[in-house]
Amino acid sequence: MEKLKGKVALVTGSARGIGAAIAERLAADGAAVAVNYSKSAKEAEGVAERIRRSGGQAIMLKADVGEWSQAKALVEETVKAFGRFDILVNNAAALGFQPVEQVDEVQLRRQLSVNVEAPIATIQAAAPLFPEEGGRVINITSLVQLYPLPGNTVYAATKGAIDAMTRIWAIEFGARGVTVNAVGPGLTDTDAVKENLPEGIKKALIKRTPLGRIGMPSDIADVVAFLASPDARWITGQVLLASGGFTP
Repeated sequence: MEKLKGKVALVTGSARGIGAAIAERLAADGAAVAVNYSKSAKEAEGVAERIRRSGGQAIMLKADVGEWSQAKALVEETVKAFGRFDILVNNAAALGFQPVEQVDEVQLRRQLSVNVEAPIATIQAAAPLFPEEGGRVINITSLVQLYPLPGNTVYAATKGAIDAMTRIWAIEFGARGVTVNAVGPGLTDTDAVKENLPEGIKKALIKRTPLGRIGMPSDIADVVAFLASPDARWITGQVLLASGGFTP
């Protein structure tokens, strides 16, 4: 059943990993999807092509959401392509894992611009474009702000900001019929995890996960698709942890 038929979605940072899975799942549910990328053009084209081969609609939009004007332009370009705007998924993220003594201004500014400023820019651009019946905003957060780990000062702070903004925006946009929620993935099988997380730590985290495995991007995409659907019309201001029950 295409619960999102006739809807238009923008997923930031959707060339790879969780973002790609979200874009493909929303398209499978009937939404026309704008696939955003900054550098991974080949991967983004692959996502868009898979959507089209499955009978869906997709375009590629290049933008560095860490640049305020480019983040806003993403929303505008989505509307130009599809004629409306219904679903905003703020997925793009800048990572950085350093002890606080080693954090430099460049790393700090990059994570703040992509993880905090970009969602503000996109929701500002989207706010006047949502239809009268309302819309959906889904922010991708994390668990690191809840379960502190050494080396995560800046990243955890930005995700804590996402959680706070989610709750505030739910109040600010509720009267317009726009729901705002966040999804916090646990350990998920992405390229970033494969490239940066030692196998020993990965196994230890899985051991503390009641469902006994690492999450897959599709696990997160399914939760996002629910929040984007009419079934989640009475849910707003929530941070849903999609972590297999992980406990610290």
